[in-house]
Amino acid sequence: MNIPSSNWIYLVLWLVSGTIAAFLGYLFLPATLVDGVYIPAGNDAFYHATRVIESATGEGGFYQFDDKIHVPEGSWVTWPWAYDYMLTTALRIVLFVNPNAEAMKFLAHIPVAWAFVNMGLFVLLVRELRLKIGLAAVAILAFSLSGLNVLLHAAGNIDHHSIELTFTLATVWLALRFFREGSRPSDAILLGIVLGMAPAFHTILFILQIPIVASAILLWLRGHQVSAESASRFAIALFVTTLAFLLPSETFRNFFLDYTIYSWFHLYIAFGTSVVMVTLSRVPFTTKNLGMLAAGGVVLAAPLAFQIIHGILYVAGDTIQLDQIEEVKGPLARYLRRGIPMDTTLHYSWLIIVAPFMWLVFAWRAFTRSEPEQVYLSVAAVFGLSLLFMQFRMHPFGSWALALCPFILLNEAATRKAWHMGIVSTVALAGVAIAIQPVLKHRLFVVPSAGMSMQYESSRFVYPTLTEACAEDPGIVLAYSNEGHYVRYHTDCTVIANNFLLTEQHGQKISETNKLLDMEPEDFLRADHDVKYVLLNLYGLWDDSSGKAEPRDPSDMVRLNARLFMNLVARNELPQGFEALQEVKVADERDIVFAALYRVDRESVGEASDEESSTEVADAELNP
Repeated sequence: MNIPSSNWIYLVLWLVSGTIAAFLGYLFLPATLVDGVYIPAGNDAFYHATRVIESATGEGGFYQFDDKIHVPEGSWVTWPWAYDYMLTTALRIVLFVNPNAEAMKFLAHIPVAWAFVNMGLFVLLVRELRLKIGLAAVAILAFSLSGLNVLLHAAGNIDHHSIELTFTLATVWLALRFFREGSRPSDAILLGIVLGMAPAFHTILFILQIPIVASAILLWLRGHQVSAESASRFAIALFVTTLAFLLPSETFRNFFLDYTIYSWFHLYIAFGTSVVMVTLSRVPFTTKNLGMLAAGGVVLAAPLAFQIIHGILYVAGDTIQLDQIEEVKGPLARYLRRGIPMDTTLHYSWLIIVAPFMWLVFAWRAFTRSEPEQVYLSVAAVFGLSLLFMQFRMHPFGSWALALCPFILLNEAATRKAWHMGIVSTVALAGVAIAIQPVLKHRLFVVPSAGMSMQYESSRFVYPTLTEACAEDPGIVLAYSNEGHYVRYHTDCTVIANNFLLTEQHGQKISETNKLLDMEPEDFLRADHDVKYVLLNLYGLWDDSSGKAEPRDPSDMVRLNARLFMNLVARNELPQGFEALQEVKVADERDIVFAALYRVDRESVGEASDEESSTEVADAELNP
């Protein structure tokens, strides 16, 4: 079989770039291999690991409702079934072959291996754009070295964001083929299948349909219609695949209509996309048809008005406590927080400086380019970069554009002006070397914290004690919501709140947790709750506002931490009803407790109160 030389080159580029991305991912090994034990790396990775390992090894099988979180009611897991079920199936196969295999050790290597999948899709995307091979190689190298890409494929980071990147890259690649003149029937079908599958891996992935519909509308307004046959194939594949992947979802079978969980909302969106795409392919543009199409769009969107508003607020970081979560801060917010470029360039590289210019150029191209695939590319780039600017957690939708858009423009300019491609590629490579320098500096020579979290690093010494206590006497653990996933992973105990921050219930549970944490110890013991353990750690132990970590003044930490915690650690003797199971102090002259675990025994307080009351009554009888 003779394979064209260009295909051999792209094959080599894939293997090299995948190896680079995997190597950088393994730099996070100290975050997942801690004291000889593998743990998840990243807050949400702890819950993914919990559900996967319990489902693969437990008697109950795979679950979509968890009664150990948001107690006492429990709650639906807002992450849909497909991603964790895929990991669960892989783990079951490994355990079947080797029953003694360490579950978390196997899971820890999956993100690194997945780097080859995502780099392969990026190579296919670059190949589809038909860049000159030198610039194609530099673009692929830039993406493999991207701090955003490295973080997604870090060892132990089994969070779902890497699969978001997978579906984003697959969608852009297939959509370019779909919109290109003379596309094959399989392109439309494959695109529909990918978009139908995507929300089963994460609910937010339905938004990948937006650039496709927007591009079709832009083309339609300019008199260019998508092939009716292609649109029909796409619509059928999208709707049927969406329905097929929804059937295993318990929330779908229980008739939920909510974008925060995998539900009828996603089938409705697929139906709307299908209707719009088929209509645009069969009805020519006229002013009358435009009015009818707009009215139809309003009617279709009306039942989802509340969902759309809530979704916009979520993307804007304006729901529950999202504005306090690091991953919802965009690159500008990260810079303004301390005014230190490293906070931003560590992840985005210096390419973030030219990203606003790229956004403007591709927004202009969306309205001026005539080729359908270029219109889609421009719309997708603007859409992805917009999400990347808004929130860090949205970067999988725009990181490809951040790495690729400059080379698309450079390739067009070099072709138009007949520049020497060797010189152009060399200059581009030098630019990437400069742009990527912060990423390499702070990834190659910095040891990551355990669990990829400084807060987990500080409190992890308490978890063995809590694990043992919960095994003997399980109950509710009161902890900061940020520690909810850690507690759920390490113990058999239950938690009130965690890092799920989407639904009204999630907000209520965080408010409930904060109310308890803001109490004086005596008020806490009298309050109506069933908390058995209190696990807290100190926030603000170090002040890094200057870019260098320095010990924070103890008086300033009172403002940053829960009243309950500060009162417990400040007292020479604990109030009756609290038993210190473990306290860990900072290793410097301040002698501050920065992590503590307490057992709560409210019955002993009641018994003591009864004894005091009996004594008072006896005294009253003796001394009227």
